[in-house]
Amino acid sequence: MTEYDFTWNRPVELELPCGLTRRFQNAYDALDFLDAEWPTRRGPAYERAMRLCRNALRGVRAAELARAAFIAAAEEAGMRLASDPGRLVSFLPQRRNAVA
Repeated sequence: MTEYDFTWNRPVELELPCGLTRRFQNAYDALDFLDAEWPTRRGPAYERAMRLCRNALRGVRAAELARAAFIAAAEEAGMRLASDPGRLVSFLPQRRNAVA
């Protein structure tokens, strides 16, 4: 299974407490953020998002459930969905042009 197998139909864009906006394409992006950078490590929505994101990595059918749980955890932590795409920061790897 590749990351494209569990990519969400629509990415989630969150306004972070620092003022930047970040885009999450799939359950893997969300799980990494929940595990390594999440501002609070508690709450029922946080726990559910962790569980459903892990499950989504094991099966395609759970990807959209994980997306909804991730949004709920963000709201629980005081973050909101982004409304200004101009402040978007993407941490996706960029393709480099090959030098001929």
